[in-house]
Amino acid sequence: MKNIYGFIGFISLLGFIGLFGKEPLFLSFFAFALFFKYFLVQPDEFFIETIRKCAAYAFFINLFIVAGATFVFSYFEISSNPLAGGTALGFGISIAIFTFMTFIMEWKEQLGARND
Repeated sequence: MKNIYGFIGFISLLGFIGLFGKEPLFLSFFAFALFFKYFLVQPDEFFIETIRKCAAYAFFINLFIVAGATFVFSYFEISSNPLAGGTALGFGISIAIFTFMTFIMEWKEQLGARND
């Protein structure tokens, strides 16, 4: 089985829009370059379960943040397009949570392997 999670790293190419364009917020997409290392990982059951668990947490957090932020942006009239603002906020936070959780899970796995 080939590890397809490395393809998430290609999202980092959007960072060049921030590098060569006038949109500095696109520079944050370079963080996805960390996912290229998954091309070198042989996926086993534990790895796939870890990725699924992290993705599920990020997905549900995204749903709650989008709903909550859209409500807050709409109620307090913070944004002219509250759904777009809530979706952008939810996407950013869920990606950060997914990345942070995969880092923590891999770190725990490495510590466990070192202690064997």
